[in-house]
Amino acid sequence: MPTDDTALGPQDSLISAAHAAASWARARRANWTSAPVALETVADPLVARPLVSDPGVPAAVIEAPVPADAVQTPAKPGFALGAPPRWLMQGGLAAALLAALVVGGRFLWNAMPASPARTAVVEPTKVAAKPAASATGSLRVTSTPSGARVLVDGKPRGVTPLSLTDVSPGRHDVVLQSDAGSVKRTVTVSTTAATAIDEAIFSGFVTVYAPFDVTVSEKGRVLRADDRHQIMLAPGTHELRVFNRTLAYDVVRRVEVRPGEAVNLQLTPDPSALTVTATEAAEVWVDGTRLGDTPLNAAPVPLGIHDIVVKRAGGGERRFTVTVGTKPVTLNAAF
Repeated sequence: MPTDDTALGPQDSLISAAHAAASWARARRANWTSAPVALETVADPLVARPLVSDPGVPAAVIEAPVPADAVQTPAKPGFALGAPPRWLMQGGLAAALLAALVVGGRFLWNAMPASPARTAVVEPTKVAAKPAASATGSLRVTSTPSGARVLVDGKPRGVTPLSLTDVSPGRHDVVLQSDAGSVKRTVTVSTTAATAIDEAIFSGFVTVYAPFDVTVSEKGRVLRADDRHQIMLAPGTHELRVFNRTLAYDVVRRVEVRPGEAVNLQLTPDPSALTVTATEAAEVWVDGTRLGDTPLNAAPVPLGIHDIVVKRAGGGERRFTVTVGTKPVTLNAAF
């Protein structure tokens, strides 16, 4: 059997250590004897100290005095001894146990997996994030003539030429106001590129179309049309009053005039009502178009001056020129 324990396996080393401890114990037992051990004479003849041959005997037991002639001289070295001392037995067992622990400990140590080295984790330093600045766009506004007041979404921002750098992205209504008029524009502002408005503030035109003659005024001032039937107005929003006193027609319309552009205002008045009666059965014609037979009740007729003919079935007719206004008209034909 190999004597070097490093060449043995963990179990073989443990068995070898146990065999060695057992061999040592048998060799020691060969010298053991059952003869009593000779004791020395007690110094004090009156009191005998307890003989501790066995730890199991209580220390409080006091034996009777031993006569001097009964005390034997202890054996000399080399003579056979009695039962081996308990410390010797305990030492042998302790040695065997120690050997077993050494071998078993090495076996367990080699069998344990190596612990991975721990890596220190350093947490990153937390830095308070600064609040992101709100993104804004820029707007450049110029006009001809300059000095026009600029309103963005209804709020005054200055006069032209004007540069703004705090306009929020998105759609905005921009109004330029001056003595020459006003201009309204809708623009889209972005954060990637500047938005520019350049407007020339000069007059535009309005043309009014109506089925009859009308008068146009603004804020009590009558507006005259030129030979092209156009009314020149400053750019901006205008509220125009259109009326005809004869027909009792009177309305207000809002128009948006742009510089250099013409705006058409088309008027389509609601029709009035015409009622025609006759002493005999007859047909009713309006401006050459047959409208119906008498009695004709509340027939729709456009506002204006109309030629009305009432034709009797047996022959004969009656002619009328009637101004039909906003109020209903009633006509009676007698034959």
